[in-house]
Amino acid sequence: MNPPHPDSEGAGRTKAAIVVFLIAVSVILELVVHGALGVETVYSHFFYVPIVLAAAWYGARGISVSLFLSALYLADTVLLSGTIGFDPAVRAAMFVLVSLVIGLVSDSMRRKHRETVAGTGDAKARKAISRRGTFPGRDGLLRHLGPPDVDHMRRERDVPGLVRALGHKDPAVQYAAAESLGELREPSAVLPLLEVLTADRYSGVRWKAAEALARIGEPAVVPLIGALHHPDEDVRWKAAIALGEIGDDRAISPLIELLGDSDRFVQSRAAYALGEFGTRAAPLLRLALANGPPPVRKGAVLALRKIQDPAALDDLTRALGDPDGAVRSEALEALMQHGEEGYRRILLYLSAAPMEERAGVFQAIRDMPNHKLLKGFVPLLPGADRKSREFILSVIDAGERHDDHEREAPSAGQV
Repeated sequence: MNPPHPDSEGAGRTKAAIVVFLIAVSVILELVVHGALGVETVYSHFFYVPIVLAAAWYGARGISVSLFLSALYLADTVLLSGTIGFDPAVRAAMFVLVSLVIGLVSDSMRRKHRETVAGTGDAKARKAISRRGTFPGRDGLLRHLGPPDVDHMRRERDVPGLVRALGHKDPAVQYAAAESLGELREPSAVLPLLEVLTADRYSGVRWKAAEALARIGEPAVVPLIGALHHPDEDVRWKAAIALGEIGDDRAISPLIELLGDSDRFVQSRAAYALGEFGTRAAPLLRLALANGPPPVRKGAVLALRKIQDPAALDDLTRALGDPDGAVRSEALEALMQHGEEGYRRILLYLSAAPMEERAGVFQAIRDMPNHKLLKGFVPLLPGADRKSREFILSVIDAGERHDDHEREAPSAGQV
Protein backbone atom coordinates (compact mmCIF):
# COMPACT_ATOMS: atom_id res chain seq x y z
CA MET A 1 0.00 0.00 0.00
CA ASN A 2 1.31 3.44 -0.89
CA PRO A 3 1.66 6.06 1.85
CA PRO A 4 -1.01 8.75 1.76
CA HIS A 5 -0.17 11.86 -0.18
CA PRO A 6 0.79 14.86 2.03
CA ASP A 7 -1.74 17.13 0.30
CA SER A 8 -4.47 14.56 0.84
CA GLU A 9 -3.60 14.29 4.53
CA GLY A 10 -3.72 18.06 4.93
CA ALA A 11 -7.10 18.33 3.25
CA GLY A 12 -8.45 15.50 5.42
CA ARG A 13 -7.31 17.21 8.62
CA THR A 14 -8.92 20.48 7.52
CA LYS A 15 -12.25 18.80 6.79
CA ALA A 16 -12.19 16.97 10.12
CA ALA A 17 -11.45 20.22 11.98
CA ILE A 18 -14.36 21.99 10.26
CA VAL A 19 -16.81 19.19 11.11
CA VAL A 20 -15.63 19.07 14.76
CA PHE A 21 -15.98 22.85 15.06
CA LEU A 22 -19.51 22.80 13.62
CA ILE A 23 -20.50 19.95 15.94
CA ALA A 24 -19.20 21.96 18.89
CA VAL A 25 -21.27 24.96 17.79
CA SER A 26 -24.32 22.69 17.48
CA VAL A 27 -23.76 21.33 20.99
CA ILE A 28 -23.53 24.87 22.39
CA LEU A 29 -26.74 25.86 20.59
CA GLU A 30 -28.47 22.78 21.96
CA LEU A 31 -27.43 23.44 25.55
CA VAL A 32 -27.97 27.20 25.53
CA VAL A 33 -30.90 27.80 23.15
CA HIS A 34 -32.83 24.60 23.81
CA GLY A 35 -31.72 23.67 27.32
CA ALA A 36 -31.41 27.07 28.96
CA LEU A 37 -33.81 29.24 26.95
CA GLY A 38 -36.39 26.55 26.15
CA VAL A 39 -36.54 27.29 22.38
CA GLU A 40 -37.44 24.06 20.61
CA THR A 41 -37.25 24.96 16.89
CA VAL A 42 -35.32 27.13 14.41
CA TYR A 43 -31.92 26.73 16.09
CA SER A 44 -31.90 23.03 15.17
CA HIS A 45 -31.76 23.94 11.47
CA PHE A 46 -28.09 24.72 12.04
CA PHE A 47 -27.54 21.00 12.69
CA TYR A 48 -27.97 20.41 8.96
CA VAL A 49 -24.67 22.23 8.26
CA PRO A 50 -22.34 19.68 9.92
CA ILE A 51 -24.69 16.83 8.93
CA VAL A 52 -24.60 17.70 5.20
CA LEU A 53 -20.86 18.43 5.13
CA ALA A 54 -20.00 15.20 6.92
CA ALA A 55 -22.19 13.17 4.56
CA ALA A 56 -20.75 14.89 1.47
CA TRP A 57 -17.13 14.45 2.58
CA TYR A 58 -17.29 11.05 4.27
CA GLY A 59 -20.23 9.39 2.54
CA ALA A 60 -22.34 6.95 4.53
CA ARG A 61 -19.77 7.07 7.37
CA GLY A 62 -20.87 10.66 8.00
CA ILE A 63 -24.13 9.34 9.46
CA SER A 64 -22.36 9.17 12.81
CA VAL A 65 -22.60 12.97 13.03
CA SER A 66 -26.37 12.95 12.47
CA LEU A 67 -26.83 10.11 14.97
CA PHE A 68 -24.86 12.02 17.62
CA LEU A 69 -26.77 15.28 17.12
CA SER A 70 -30.12 13.45 16.99
CA ALA A 71 -29.36 11.65 20.23
CA LEU A 72 -28.28 14.91 21.88
CA TYR A 73 -31.44 16.68 20.72
CA LEU A 74 -33.75 13.87 21.90
CA ALA A 75 -31.95 13.55 25.23
CA ASP A 76 -32.32 17.26 25.86
CA THR A 77 -36.00 17.04 24.90
CA VAL A 78 -36.60 14.24 27.44
CA LEU A 79 -34.83 16.19 30.18
CA LEU A 80 -36.94 19.28 29.52
CA SER A 81 -40.36 17.75 28.93
CA GLY A 82 -40.10 14.23 30.26
CA THR A 83 -41.16 12.68 26.94
CA ILE A 84 -40.42 12.68 23.18
CA GLY A 85 -43.26 14.17 21.19
CA PHE A 86 -44.11 13.59 17.54
CA ASP A 87 -42.42 16.74 16.20
CA PRO A 88 -39.05 16.16 17.94
CA ALA A 89 -39.05 12.54 16.79
CA VAL A 90 -39.70 13.56 13.16
CA ARG A 91 -37.03 16.24 13.37
CA ALA A 92 -34.42 13.80 14.66
CA ALA A 93 -35.41 11.24 12.01
CA MET A 94 -34.96 13.87 9.30
CA PHE A 95 -31.40 14.53 10.51
CA VAL A 96 -30.55 10.86 10.01
CA LEU A 97 -32.46 10.53 6.72
CA VAL A 98 -30.80 13.57 5.12
CA SER A 99 -27.39 12.30 6.18
CA LEU A 100 -28.09 8.81 4.82
CA VAL A 101 -29.36 10.02 1.41
CA ILE A 102 -26.50 12.49 0.87
CA GLY A 103 -23.96 9.96 2.08
CA LEU A 104 -25.16 7.24 -0.29
CA VAL A 105 -25.24 9.65 -3.23
CA SER A 106 -21.74 10.86 -2.37
CA ASP A 107 -20.40 7.31 -2.17
CA SER A 108 -22.06 6.45 -5.49
CA MET A 109 -20.53 9.48 -7.23
CA ARG A 110 -17.07 8.64 -5.90
CA ARG A 111 -17.42 5.05 -7.05
CA LYS A 112 -18.52 6.09 -10.57
CA HIS A 113 -15.70 8.60 -10.75
CA ARG A 114 -13.16 5.93 -9.89
CA GLU A 115 -14.64 3.56 -12.47
CA THR A 116 -14.60 6.26 -15.14
CA VAL A 117 -11.00 7.17 -14.42
CA ALA A 118 -9.97 3.53 -14.45
CA GLY A 119 -11.71 2.98 -17.79
CA THR A 120 -10.90 6.16 -19.69
CA GLY A 121 -7.64 7.45 -18.27
CA ASP A 122 -5.04 9.26 -20.28
CA ALA A 123 -2.88 6.71 -22.09
CA LYS A 124 0.33 8.67 -21.39
CA ALA A 125 -0.40 8.70 -17.66
CA ARG A 126 -1.03 4.95 -17.71
CA LYS A 127 2.30 4.36 -19.44
CA ALA A 128 4.06 6.53 -16.90
CA ILE A 129 2.47 4.57 -14.06
CA SER A 130 3.52 1.26 -15.59
CA ARG A 131 7.11 2.51 -16.06
CA ARG A 132 7.32 3.50 -12.38
CA GLY A 133 5.93 0.14 -11.36
CA THR A 134 3.71 1.82 -8.79
CA PHE A 135 0.12 2.90 -8.71
CA PRO A 136 -0.68 6.19 -6.95
CA GLY A 137 -3.41 6.63 -4.39
CA ARG A 138 -6.88 7.67 -5.53
CA ASP A 139 -6.36 11.43 -5.23
CA GLY A 140 -2.97 11.21 -6.92
CA LEU A 141 -4.48 9.18 -9.75
CA LEU A 142 -7.17 11.79 -10.34
CA ARG A 143 -4.54 14.52 -10.51
CA HIS A 144 -2.42 12.52 -12.99
CA LEU A 145 -5.25 11.37 -15.22
CA GLY A 146 -8.01 13.95 -15.23
CA PRO A 147 -10.28 13.93 -18.29
CA PRO A 148 -9.26 11.44 -20.99
CA ASP A 149 -6.98 12.94 -23.64
CA VAL A 150 -9.11 12.17 -26.70
CA ASP A 151 -6.77 13.98 -29.11
CA HIS A 152 -3.86 11.86 -27.97
CA MET A 153 -5.92 8.67 -28.33
CA ARG A 154 -6.88 9.69 -31.87
CA ARG A 155 -3.25 10.37 -32.84
CA GLU A 156 -2.20 7.04 -31.32
CA ARG A 157 -5.17 5.28 -32.95
CA ASP A 158 -6.16 4.04 -29.50
CA VAL A 159 -9.56 2.69 -30.54
CA PRO A 160 -10.27 0.82 -27.26
CA GLY A 161 -9.54 4.02 -25.34
CA LEU A 162 -11.82 6.06 -27.58
CA VAL A 163 -14.58 3.47 -27.23
CA ARG A 164 -14.28 3.70 -23.45
CA ALA A 165 -14.41 7.49 -23.71
CA LEU A 166 -17.83 7.17 -25.38
CA GLY A 167 -19.13 6.22 -21.94
CA HIS A 168 -17.62 9.21 -20.16
CA LYS A 169 -20.02 11.32 -18.09
CA ASP A 170 -18.98 14.53 -19.89
CA PRO A 171 -20.91 14.97 -23.20
CA ALA A 172 -17.98 16.97 -24.59
CA VAL A 173 -15.69 13.95 -24.14
CA GLN A 174 -18.29 11.65 -25.72
CA TYR A 175 -18.67 14.08 -28.64
CA ALA A 176 -14.92 14.25 -29.26
CA ALA A 177 -14.54 10.47 -28.96
CA ALA A 178 -17.32 9.82 -31.48
CA GLU A 179 -15.82 12.34 -33.90
CA SER A 180 -12.38 10.73 -33.56
CA LEU A 181 -13.73 7.22 -34.19
CA GLY A 182 -15.40 8.52 -37.34
CA GLU A 183 -12.13 10.04 -38.53
CA LEU A 184 -10.33 6.75 -37.94
CA ARG A 185 -13.09 4.84 -39.83
CA GLU A 186 -12.61 1.91 -37.48
CA PRO A 187 -15.09 -0.96 -38.16
CA SER A 188 -14.78 -2.29 -34.61
CA ALA A 189 -16.30 0.98 -33.34
CA VAL A 190 -19.61 0.45 -35.18
CA LEU A 191 -21.51 -1.28 -32.37
CA PRO A 192 -20.30 1.09 -29.60
CA LEU A 193 -21.25 4.07 -31.76
CA LEU A 194 -24.63 2.51 -32.50
CA GLU A 195 -25.15 2.12 -28.76
CA VAL A 196 -24.52 5.86 -28.34
CA LEU A 197 -26.90 6.62 -31.20
CA THR A 198 -29.70 4.55 -29.71
CA ALA A 199 -29.13 5.54 -26.08
CA ASP A 200 -31.12 8.23 -24.29
CA ARG A 201 -28.34 10.78 -24.42
CA TYR A 202 -27.41 14.32 -25.25
CA SER A 203 -28.72 14.88 -28.79
CA GLY A 204 -25.50 16.45 -30.06
CA VAL A 205 -23.60 13.29 -29.13
CA ARG A 206 -26.22 11.18 -30.91
CA TRP A 207 -25.79 13.20 -34.07
CA LYS A 208 -22.00 12.95 -33.89
CA ALA A 209 -22.32 9.16 -33.49
CA ALA A 210 -24.50 9.05 -36.63
CA GLU A 211 -21.91 11.12 -38.51
CA ALA A 212 -19.15 8.78 -37.37
CA LEU A 213 -21.10 5.72 -38.54
CA ALA A 214 -21.62 7.38 -41.92
CA ARG A 215 -17.88 7.96 -42.23
CA ILE A 216 -17.09 4.35 -41.30
CA GLY A 217 -19.34 3.34 -44.19
CA GLU A 218 -20.09 -0.20 -45.35
CA PRO A 219 -19.52 -2.00 -41.99
CA ALA A 220 -22.20 0.26 -40.45
CA VAL A 221 -24.90 -0.35 -43.07
CA VAL A 222 -26.64 -3.42 -41.57
CA PRO A 223 -26.69 -2.04 -37.98
CA LEU A 224 -28.04 1.29 -39.25
CA ILE A 225 -30.77 -0.47 -41.22
CA GLY A 226 -31.76 -2.15 -37.98
CA ALA A 227 -31.90 1.27 -36.29
CA LEU A 228 -34.57 2.38 -38.79
CA HIS A 229 -37.03 0.35 -36.68
CA HIS A 230 -36.00 1.89 -33.36
CA PRO A 231 -38.93 3.19 -31.25
CA ASP A 232 -37.29 6.63 -30.92
CA GLU A 233 -38.02 8.75 -34.01
CA ASP A 234 -34.84 10.74 -33.36
CA VAL A 235 -32.81 7.56 -33.86
CA ARG A 236 -34.76 6.59 -36.99
CA TRP A 237 -34.18 9.81 -38.89
CA LYS A 238 -30.52 10.06 -37.88
CA ALA A 239 -29.96 6.49 -39.07
CA ALA A 240 -31.71 7.34 -42.34
CA ILE A 241 -29.47 10.34 -42.98
CA ALA A 242 -26.36 8.26 -42.22
CA LEU A 243 -27.48 5.58 -44.67
CA GLY A 244 -28.08 8.21 -47.33
CA GLU A 245 -24.55 9.52 -46.86
CA ILE A 246 -23.07 6.02 -47.09
CA GLY A 247 -25.05 5.31 -50.27
CA ASP A 248 -25.08 1.51 -50.04
CA ASP A 249 -27.86 0.09 -52.25
CA ARG A 250 -28.92 -2.35 -49.51
CA ALA A 251 -30.49 0.59 -47.71
CA ILE A 252 -32.80 1.69 -50.55
CA SER A 253 -35.70 -0.68 -49.85
CA PRO A 254 -35.65 -0.15 -46.05
CA LEU A 255 -35.59 3.62 -46.59
CA ILE A 256 -38.56 3.42 -48.95
CA GLU A 257 -40.39 1.48 -46.26
CA LEU A 258 -39.49 4.27 -43.82
CA LEU A 259 -41.38 6.73 -46.03
CA GLY A 260 -44.52 5.33 -44.40
CA ASP A 261 -43.27 6.16 -40.88
CA SER A 262 -45.81 7.59 -38.43
CA ASP A 263 -43.58 10.64 -37.84
CA ARG A 264 -43.67 13.24 -40.62
CA PHE A 265 -40.12 14.43 -39.98
CA VAL A 266 -38.82 10.87 -40.24
CA GLN A 267 -40.70 10.57 -43.56
CA SER A 268 -39.06 13.72 -44.92
CA ARG A 269 -35.57 12.66 -43.77
CA ALA A 270 -36.05 9.24 -45.38
CA ALA A 271 -37.01 10.96 -48.63
CA TYR A 272 -33.95 13.20 -48.38
CA ALA A 273 -31.71 10.18 -47.77
CA LEU A 274 -33.16 8.38 -50.79
CA GLY A 275 -32.45 11.44 -52.88
CA GLU A 276 -28.76 10.99 -52.02
CA PHE A 277 -28.72 7.71 -53.95
CA GLY A 278 -29.52 9.47 -57.22
CA THR A 279 -30.88 7.49 -60.13
CA ARG A 280 -29.97 4.19 -58.44
CA ALA A 281 -33.02 4.61 -56.19
CA ALA A 282 -35.33 5.91 -58.93
CA PRO A 283 -36.76 2.57 -60.19
CA LEU A 284 -37.88 1.47 -56.72
CA LEU A 285 -39.17 4.96 -55.96
CA ARG A 286 -41.27 4.96 -59.11
CA LEU A 287 -42.68 1.57 -58.09
CA ALA A 288 -43.49 2.95 -54.62
CA LEU A 289 -45.16 5.97 -56.20
CA ALA A 290 -47.43 3.69 -58.19
CA ASN A 291 -48.32 1.21 -55.45
CA GLY A 292 -47.53 2.58 -52.00
CA PRO A 293 -49.84 4.10 -49.37
CA PRO A 294 -50.19 7.93 -49.35
CA PRO A 295 -47.20 8.73 -47.06
CA VAL A 296 -44.95 6.46 -49.13
CA ARG A 297 -46.19 8.01 -52.39
CA LYS A 298 -45.56 11.50 -51.06
CA GLY A 299 -42.09 10.54 -49.88
CA ALA A 300 -41.30 8.92 -53.20
CA VAL A 301 -42.21 12.17 -54.99
CA LEU A 302 -39.99 14.16 -52.62
CA ALA A 303 -37.07 11.86 -53.33
CA LEU A 304 -37.67 11.90 -57.08
CA ARG A 305 -37.84 15.69 -56.93
CA LYS A 306 -34.35 15.73 -55.43
CA ILE A 307 -33.01 13.20 -57.94
CA GLN A 308 -34.59 14.95 -60.99
CA ASP A 309 -34.44 11.80 -63.11
CA PRO A 310 -35.99 12.50 -66.55
CA ALA A 311 -37.12 8.86 -66.66
CA ALA A 312 -39.55 9.66 -63.81
CA LEU A 313 -41.43 12.40 -65.71
CA ASP A 314 -44.24 10.07 -66.76
CA ASP A 315 -44.66 8.79 -63.20
CA LEU A 316 -44.75 12.31 -61.77
CA THR A 317 -47.28 13.37 -64.38
CA ARG A 318 -49.56 10.49 -63.46
CA ALA A 319 -49.19 11.51 -59.81
CA LEU A 320 -51.01 14.77 -60.64
CA GLY A 321 -54.17 12.67 -60.55
CA ASP A 322 -53.36 11.07 -57.21
CA PRO A 323 -56.37 10.93 -54.84
CA ASP A 324 -54.21 12.39 -52.04
CA GLY A 325 -53.87 16.17 -52.19
CA ALA A 326 -50.39 16.19 -50.59
CA VAL A 327 -49.09 13.82 -53.28
CA ARG A 328 -50.59 16.00 -56.04
CA SER A 329 -48.96 19.13 -54.63
CA GLU A 330 -45.55 17.51 -54.34
CA ALA A 331 -45.82 16.06 -57.85
CA LEU A 332 -46.68 19.50 -59.22
CA GLU A 333 -43.56 21.07 -57.70
CA ALA A 334 -41.40 18.09 -58.69
CA LEU A 335 -42.44 18.52 -62.33
CA MET A 336 -41.64 22.24 -62.17
CA GLN A 337 -38.09 21.33 -61.09
CA HIS A 338 -37.63 19.80 -64.56
CA GLY A 339 -38.01 23.19 -66.18
CA GLU A 340 -39.88 23.76 -69.44
CA GLU A 341 -40.52 20.08 -70.06
CA GLY A 342 -42.13 19.73 -66.65
CA TYR A 343 -44.41 22.75 -67.19
CA ARG A 344 -45.35 21.45 -70.60
CA ARG A 345 -46.38 18.10 -69.16
CA ILE A 346 -48.55 19.78 -66.53
CA LEU A 347 -50.42 21.74 -69.21
CA LEU A 348 -50.86 18.64 -71.38
CA TYR A 349 -52.24 16.76 -68.38
CA LEU A 350 -54.71 19.57 -67.63
CA SER A 351 -55.97 19.63 -71.20
CA ALA A 352 -56.74 15.89 -71.16
CA ALA A 353 -57.68 15.23 -67.53
CA PRO A 354 -61.25 14.57 -66.38
CA MET A 355 -62.98 17.45 -64.63
CA GLU A 356 -62.43 16.08 -61.13
CA GLU A 357 -58.69 15.49 -61.60
CA ARG A 358 -58.27 18.90 -63.24
CA ALA A 359 -59.95 20.52 -60.24
CA GLY A 360 -57.46 18.80 -57.93
CA VAL A 361 -54.49 20.15 -59.88
CA PHE A 362 -56.03 23.63 -60.00
CA GLN A 363 -56.33 23.50 -56.22
CA ALA A 364 -52.68 22.46 -55.89
CA ILE A 365 -51.67 25.39 -58.14
CA ARG A 366 -53.73 27.80 -56.06
CA ASP A 367 -52.19 26.49 -52.81
CA MET A 368 -48.57 26.64 -53.94
CA PRO A 369 -46.52 28.39 -51.22
CA ASN A 370 -44.16 29.88 -53.81
CA HIS A 371 -46.49 31.29 -56.46
CA LYS A 372 -43.51 32.77 -58.34
CA LEU A 373 -42.85 29.28 -59.70
CA LEU A 374 -46.06 29.70 -61.72
CA LYS A 375 -44.35 32.18 -64.03
CA GLY A 376 -42.66 29.21 -65.66
CA PHE A 377 -46.04 28.56 -67.32
CA VAL A 378 -46.19 31.95 -69.05
CA PRO A 379 -44.17 31.15 -72.21
CA LEU A 380 -46.28 28.01 -72.76
CA LEU A 381 -49.73 29.43 -72.07
CA PRO A 382 -50.54 30.36 -75.72
CA GLY A 383 -50.67 26.64 -76.49
CA ALA A 384 -52.72 25.73 -73.40
CA ASP A 385 -56.48 25.21 -73.32
CA ARG A 386 -58.51 28.31 -72.50
CA LYS A 387 -59.67 27.25 -69.03
CA SER A 388 -56.16 26.33 -67.86
CA ARG A 389 -54.72 29.52 -69.35
CA GLU A 390 -57.28 31.78 -67.67
CA PHE A 391 -56.98 30.02 -64.33
CA ILE A 392 -53.16 30.12 -64.21
CA LEU A 393 -53.07 33.79 -65.28
CA SER A 394 -55.60 34.66 -62.56
CA VAL A 395 -53.50 32.94 -59.88
CA ILE A 396 -50.34 34.69 -61.10
CA ASP A 397 -52.16 38.04 -61.11
CA ALA A 398 -53.49 37.45 -57.59
CA GLY A 399 -49.98 36.63 -56.38
CA GLU A 400 -48.52 39.77 -57.91
CA ARG A 401 -51.24 41.95 -56.40
CA HIS A 402 -50.54 40.33 -53.02
CA ASP A 403 -46.83 41.12 -53.39
CA ASP A 404 -47.59 44.74 -54.33
CA HIS A 405 -49.82 45.08 -51.28
CA GLU A 406 -47.07 43.68 -49.05
CA ARG A 407 -44.54 46.16 -50.45
CA GLU A 408 -46.88 49.12 -50.06
CA ALA A 409 -48.00 48.24 -46.53
CA PRO A 410 -46.22 50.49 -44.00
CA SER A 411 -43.76 48.75 -41.73
CA ALA A 412 -44.26 48.73 -37.97
CA GLY A 413 -41.63 51.43 -37.58
CA GLN A 414 -43.44 53.79 -39.98
CA VAL A 415 -46.86 53.55 -38.35
